[in-house]
Amino acid sequence: MNWKVLYVASRSEKKVNKKLFELGLESYVPLRTERRKWSDRIKTVSFPIINGYVFVKVDDMVRDTVFKAHGVISYVRYNGGDAIVRDVEIAALKSIEAKGYFVEGSFSQSLQPGDKVLIKYGPFKGLMGAIKAITGGHVYRITIDSIGYSLTVHVPSEILEKK
Repeated sequence: MNWKVLYVASRSEKKVNKKLFELGLESYVPLRTERRKWSDRIKTVSFPIINGYVFVKVDDMVRDTVFKAHGVISYVRYNGGDAIVRDVEIAALKSIEAKGYFVEGSFSQSLQPGDKVLIKYGPFKGLMGAIKAITGGHVYRITIDSIGYSLTVHVPSEILEKK
């Protein structure tokens, strides 16, 4: 079984995830937690890291079962078929969610925007990306190629290998 990507209705990611679980399917919505202040209280709330997407591990034989969950619009398509997400990419998203992995480091390689890189160590190990921009804080935008979505993460250059 492969991880696939569902496009879901706006602000329904957590509801769809819950319904897919009730249908017996393995699904995942990467969340970030923030403290929000209202006039009368402060509350911790969770928001999807990637708006409008739910990841589901489903066999092709039961592919259409996901449409029983209210809010599922379609599968995300890539290169003429359903977008397939590798396990290493799901692991990287889970690491972002669990640890908020943002690290500052010294810039020791000659990396330029457009360079393709492989992350060699840590929770993002094996993830391929492209450097979109380098700012004073050594910000690297890592692209998850199978779904075409970019995440901006701070990683030390020591764990990157230029490809």
